[in-house]
Amino acid sequence: MNLIPGNLYKFQHFDRQNENLNHKLVLCLGEDHIHREDGVVIKNFRVQMVGAERPGICDNGMRRYLKDID
Repeated sequence: MNLIPGNLYKFQHFDRQNENLNHKLVLCLGEDHIHREDGVVIKNFRVQMVGAERPGICDNGMRRYLKDID
């Protein structure tokens, strides 16, 4: 899924270990990749969960659990 910064998304239910994310609204803040010294790029993205004080970082694999609500 191509995430657009500034758009709202909703996490779908995906497991019991991540109850804090299931069905939560998030604002996409954009890509936040980590460039390691060995040349490997870890693809992450930054979100602000509605009601949270600080933004968070999600692994690229979490994209499949987001649904665009804009």
